[in-house]
Amino acid sequence: MADCDALVKAAKKAYSMAGINNPLKEIDVAEISEEYTYQELLWMEGLGFCERGEGGRLIDRGVTKIKGKLPVNPSGGVLSGNPVGVAGMIRVAEAVLQLRGEAADRQVKGTQVALAHGVTGICGQHQCVMILGNR
Repeated sequence: MADCDALVKAAKKAYSMAGINNPLKEIDVAEISEEYTYQELLWMEGLGFCERGEGGRLIDRGVTKIKGKLPVNPSGGVLSGNPVGVAGMIRVAEAVLQLRGEAADRQVKGTQVALAHGVTGICGQHQCVMILGNR
């Protein structure tokens, strides 16, 4: 799990600053950078949405669907194209659209707290987690 250490540290700091104690319950939508398919599972675990090794089950239970408990990447994420250098910033823009109620057909109803995540570097050693909200 060495490639998640930086993410766990960034998430804990962001959660502390935002007063988040239980991300699965307190975050309404998450936009995470997943340039490769395995990363969505790994990053969800590192962000504390589930225990290690449980990312697949989280998806299977429908938790991350647009009408699930914690929608992840209702924008579609970056799997279809990796805009190097701006992938994380696009996650912030998508989170803001959710908070403003302007995400069109990908809108998660009632969004008050959103997570935006960015990653770079070999094995994801540079991670950024931002909590945005309408509070």
